[in-house]
Amino acid sequence: MPKHILTIILTAIALCWTSPSFAQEVNRDRCRAETEGDAKVKCDRPQPRQSKSRKAEKSDQKSGLGGYAGITLGAFFPDVDESRGIFRENNTELDDVAGGSSLFAGIKFNRNLAAEIELSGFVGEVDSDLDEDENYTLGAIFLSPRFALPLGDKRNSLALYLSPGLGVSQLTSTVKDEIDDFDRTTTIEDDTRFTWQIKGGVSVPVSKKFSVLGQVRYASQTGDDAIDYLATEVGVNFDF
Repeated sequence: MPKHILTIILTAIALCWTSPSFAQEVNRDRCRAETEGDAKVKCDRPQPRQSKSRKAEKSDQKSGLGGYAGITLGAFFPDVDESRGIFRENNTELDDVAGGSSLFAGIKFNRNLAAEIELSGFVGEVDSDLDEDENYTLGAIFLSPRFALPLGDKRNSLALYLSPGLGVSQLTSTVKDEIDDFDRTTTIEDDTRFTWQIKGGVSVPVSKKFSVLGQVRYASQTGDDAIDYLATEVGVNFDF
């Protein structure tokens, strides 16, 4: 074979071997051989770069110390002894339903455990033989752990929660009457009593830090003539 023809062939082989497309094809063949077990060669596959969104999502999934606060509104169904001395008239009836609310704030230690302080209360009307306007209020403060069961991977995801609490509460009766064309308000306070409660519900995320919740609460005072009440509430929760 003439020398110039041999030179042309060798040059063409060298160009093909050093071209990117040819190198990629060879690498693919080697990878295929490694996968099928035809050859024990190392295949340098490019590793996909992790996107910032994936990193942010994983960072969001990490559980850490954080705070939260919220408010609820609801219907309270109290069981109150109507013969208690706090009421002005013996022939007294209390409304079966009272309106109430709560304010709460706490610290999240992780996705499953938190501790909170809560102020709650409700106001009801009193029906009696008096010509005066009378109502009653029960206010309470609780310290509670909060146990959560997230149903998703993100930090703020759909979650079930349960929160038992201990605190104190006080029942107050308020009577408004008129004497000599002057309005007068008389407030009668009952003893402050230890109170326990348990509440549970579901938290539904609306955004990364904001969620709505629905819950059921049961609470009871200690001692004689204790007040018990059941409540159904809806509210909002903000993480910070």
